[in-house]
Amino acid sequence: MTCSGMKKHCRWWLFAGLWGLSLVQHPLLASQNISSPEPAGEGNFEAYLSGLRERALNGDPAAARELAVHYDVEGNAAETSKWMSEYVSLAEKRANNGDVDSMLDLGKLFYTGSRLYPKNLERARYWFTRAADSGNAAAQYQVAVMASQGAGGPKDEATAALYYKKSLQTWKKEADDGDSKAALWAALVYERKLVPDSSPEKSVPYLLQAAESGNLTAQGLLAFKYRDGLGVPQDAAKAVEWFEKAASRKDLGAVMELGIMFRDGKYLPPDREKAFHWFEKGAEWKDPYSMAALADMLLEGTPSAEQAARALALYREAAAAGYFPAALKAAELLQNGKGGELDADEAYRLLRRVADATGDPKAMYMLAQVYYTRGDEAQGDSLMKVSAQAAYLPAMNRMARLHLLPDSSLPWNPVLSYYYWNQAGEMGDEKAASAAFWLLWGGSGIFLLAIFIIVWRFQRFAARRLAEQQKQEREASDDA
Repeated sequence: MTCSGMKKHCRWWLFAGLWGLSLVQHPLLASQNISSPEPAGEGNFEAYLSGLRERALNGDPAAARELAVHYDVEGNAAETSKWMSEYVSLAEKRANNGDVDSMLDLGKLFYTGSRLYPKNLERARYWFTRAADSGNAAAQYQVAVMASQGAGGPKDEATAALYYKKSLQTWKKEADDGDSKAALWAALVYERKLVPDSSPEKSVPYLLQAAESGNLTAQGLLAFKYRDGLGVPQDAAKAVEWFEKAASRKDLGAVMELGIMFRDGKYLPPDREKAFHWFEKGAEWKDPYSMAALADMLLEGTPSAEQAARALALYREAAAAGYFPAALKAAELLQNGKGGELDADEAYRLLRRVADATGDPKAMYMLAQVYYTRGDEAQGDSLMKVSAQAAYLPAMNRMARLHLLPDSSLPWNPVLSYYYWNQAGEMGDEKAASAAFWLLWGGSGIFLLAIFIIVWRFQRFAARRLAEQQKQEREASDDA
């Protein structure tokens, strides 16, 4: 599987999800501090709650927060509101006394909101700014993000630039003191070009520091930089080295990329055995992309019955994990029986799920074919039309043919046939382009022939009428 047709989207989504390269906008909100209380035995639970109340009444915001969570789980709205308000009050008291962690906790609470407390971006920006001005790099970065977006206050690019610069300076200082996480964020500020004079080269020393300290995100980014030659000389061997370091710690993004590199041979000579090894490893660790890619490899050439059956099982497992391209492959095997099983009902369920969840035009095309085999032409035509309008070439060709067939459920319409074939031709389908050409000129020829016949017959009729009129005039002249 190469993610063809959606390669950029598919792979970027996976990288973002696995390494957090783009989905994490800031370092503060990876987790919310509101969490469930520590478990306690039934006999000691009341004593545990009593201890929490005592700590909260003595000014401990964490205890008040745990009480709020407990009563929320219990469904006691009044107690939940009481202790959540108490938590906010205690946290604000500590924050106003200069506690930066409390400022950050309040900023996160108001930024994300929850069932326990409403979202309030204005208050979030206020507390993040307080923490930022106290020297916290993560808060400085978050203030910059909010100012650049106009979240919780006016959009202010000058303020954003100032706080991006402050966050970089703080992280660089912490990195110099040996903080690998700070080194990663300093690198990301350069990578995202958030400060003047950013360049791919400037991020490299900080990425190296974080990667050598074992940070998975840094190892992945560094591998990409060596693979693509961004800020460093292109070096596929070093890219593999860093991907392997991350993969050795069960980083599924690195496993996936190693399999792709060895399979496709774009950056280094292809090696089927190594590609198979890494996709096998990813499948073992339940990575749906690796499962599907491994299944693709098993089906190459003329697979044995055992290989086909395993491929179907892998597609099914990846589909169950929510990887829709695998669901389509499983449905295909179940429809044609090449995976050792023939199950039209399961294929239908898989296709229906993909079509409903994603609107994928291939899924709708395949689902339309299922409806045609069931005799439901109206539903099949509807899905085929939607798939064709989404520019799926097989559906466009099918719609063009349906509008020309005399026994089709769709009305005869050569204009629409020409439209679908012409659009498909513009997308690179040479057969569709040829069909559009011949339909246009063939139709024009028929039209011109019809006109010629009409004109010819009219001329013959006019000639006869003229001859009759002349004959009548001669006869009238002879009588006179």
